[in-house]
Amino acid sequence: MALFLAVIFISVRIFNIFLNALNLIHSTGTKAKIPVFLSSEIDNTEFQKFKRYNREKILLSIYSDILDAILTTLFLFLVYQKLESLSNVTDSQIFNGLLFFVFIGIIDFVISLPFSLYNNFSIEKRYGFNTMTAGLYIKDLLKSVVLSVVIAGPLLAGSLWLLYNVNNWWIPLSVGVLVVQLLAGWIVPTLIMPLFNKFTPLENENLKMKLEAVAKKAGFKAKKIYVMDASKRTRHSNAFFTGIGKSKKIALFDTLIDSCNEEEIEAVFAHEAGHYVNKDTIKNIFIGSFFLILITYLLWIFMNSQIAQNYFGVREKYTVLLYGIIFIGALFSLGRGFLNALSRRAEFKADSYAAKITGKPENLANALKKIHKLNMSNLNPHPIYAFFNYSHPTLEERIKALTKS
Repeated sequence: MALFLAVIFISVRIFNIFLNALNLIHSTGTKAKIPVFLSSEIDNTEFQKFKRYNREKILLSIYSDILDAILTTLFLFLVYQKLESLSNVTDSQIFNGLLFFVFIGIIDFVISLPFSLYNNFSIEKRYGFNTMTAGLYIKDLLKSVVLSVVIAGPLLAGSLWLLYNVNNWWIPLSVGVLVVQLLAGWIVPTLIMPLFNKFTPLENENLKMKLEAVAKKAGFKAKKIYVMDASKRTRHSNAFFTGIGKSKKIALFDTLIDSCNEEEIEAVFAHEAGHYVNKDTIKNIFIGSFFLILITYLLWIFMNSQIAQNYFGVREKYTVLLYGIIFIGALFSLGRGFLNALSRRAEFKADSYAAKITGKPENLANALKKIHKLNMSNLNPHPIYAFFNYSHPTLEERIKALTKS
């Protein structure tokens, strides 16, 4: 059984590596060409730079996935058992469990740090995206560690208490995680993101009026509109809004404002408003809740099956929980294509809404072109890779749909 589970886990990881390799060859090989709709906006020199950037990003992902697959397999058979023994220092199983996951967190940090540093200070820096200083990187890292201890620590302790004290723990755990996820939708942009970024009120009154008008048409109030100083870390651009009910806070990356004109920013915001009108957030909550409850229930079944105890030699519930997360998570990762298909469908509808409410689909099309160009996005992703990994339609698919609007 242990070998069978390991084969399933490794097969899933190999499949993911295969998808990346497929995408690498398709999107950065000699056959990759500039899409027709961008031929007048991107010359061959720029396109070759796009390909080099994406090649480096994909290769780094492949190397990371290979190392992760090898190390996780070794840990499943040789290391987690020893970490469990090292963590068994008190009579409190909850404390021991927290210590166990601290060990896991430290190991994961040490392994992932070189990849993060190389990505940010080599790849992103060389292609003009990373604007972070080493000091800011370390500062962000320390803040993240503190937040993990302050927030994740108590949540993990509560989860472990349920594991050891409640027979059908999957029920209250599912409810608890759902509540935390709902609260996170407000807490993250309101309390946590300001710890890392500065949010200042939008000074452009004309743009502000346009965004407020779009919000009004969509049926909600643009309570506050902010500009986020994303440029102090990256030149990538984005926009988002948050809030419960009909009152929303809007945040625009300063990089978006610098790269797009007012009509294009209005179209981007109209797309986000389309998600509200189409109730995509509510739909995602229901879909996410279903899968969360299902996964938690399967974890409960796995932990009661004694598979990890009998075949991997672990004893504590917190260690068994980790094994369940690894195996069940690997299987469910294959279903991401289905979830991403639903997400892409929602994105098409939001694009359609933006085109309709602004009356000028070309504004959103131009904004998307600029954003993809600014981000050096992959312009030729492999269709199979995109099916499993893209939550948004490809640029070509979106432009074609907008052209028909």
